[in-house]
Amino acid sequence: MGRIAIINKPEISAIYFALLQCGYDFYAIEKDASLIESIEGFRNAASGFDDSFFSKVRQNTCEVYPYWPRAAALETATYYLHKDSLGFSDYDAYKKSIMNATNVSDVERDEDFWEWVIDFPVALKRVLESSDFISYLDWENAWVSQQNHLWKSDLQHIQRVLNTCMKNYSSPIQTVSIVLNPIKCTYSSDHFINNDELNFTSGVFRMESVLHEFLHHVVHPFVSKHKQAVMKCQMPYPDIDGSYYLGGDENGKLNAFEEYVVRMLTSEVSALSFPADLDGYVNGILSDLGHLFAEASCSNDKVRRRN
Repeated sequence: MGRIAIINKPEISAIYFALLQCGYDFYAIEKDASLIESIEGFRNAASGFDDSFFSKVRQNTCEVYPYWPRAAALETATYYLHKDSLGFSDYDAYKKSIMNATNVSDVERDEDFWEWVIDFPVALKRVLESSDFISYLDWENAWVSQQNHLWKSDLQHIQRVLNTCMKNYSSPIQTVSIVLNPIKCTYSSDHFINNDELNFTSGVFRMESVLHEFLHHVVHPFVSKHKQAVMKCQMPYPDIDGSYYLGGDENGKLNAFEEYVVRMLTSEVSALSFPADLDGYVNGILSDLGHLFAEASCSNDKVRRRN
């Protein structure tokens, strides 16, 4: 695998610059005061911004982060555009990727979404060509360079961990790109896989977040394999936010369980502990959850009997 570095992608930078002009305030969460001041300067400097498209990114289907999933869907769309951003290079492939996403509910990708997103290339081009954004991008380029220097040792460590994961888990991923955007929320991490390349996007560099997104595609086949056992599990899973359940349908239950497994595996590989048998690892988690839910059920029965 080639050397891992922190980069930016102007099209994604333009998305969050536009959201900033539309009232996006998640940039301030757990960010340095000087960084917040710089970002707010670009928000206040922009004038006459056309928010007719980007103001509709914010929705009400995800309480903890109302910009999910539309902001992530726009990030994905940037990989399906012509280089001049005049239109989609493969709209059908983009639509297929969104429709096949297991962490997006049907209501979040309904006809209203497709009628809206078709205008993305034109709206994006307006931002990319604006003088306010060009000034911002110059500043962001310098920020990205600073991030590479700041996280140099961590980037070397994560490269060693990923090399081991690729070897141990027969991963098809050969290239990892870490796309950071300082405006994006600290706790929002997304990824896009193109053949053997994983593009990770976030608002801040966290080694665990990069590993987390990488491990999703490693764990997913094993979750699918144990689908029947997962569907029998009681919920909720420890520390998994309700938004992961997507309304509690089959995809939602599998999505929440996968998130739970990935979090546990991320903790292990971050500490350089690499389970040799992932099938057995997932099986063990299912067994542990069975005991956990059984104990909780017994406790509830005892409480009811006392009452």
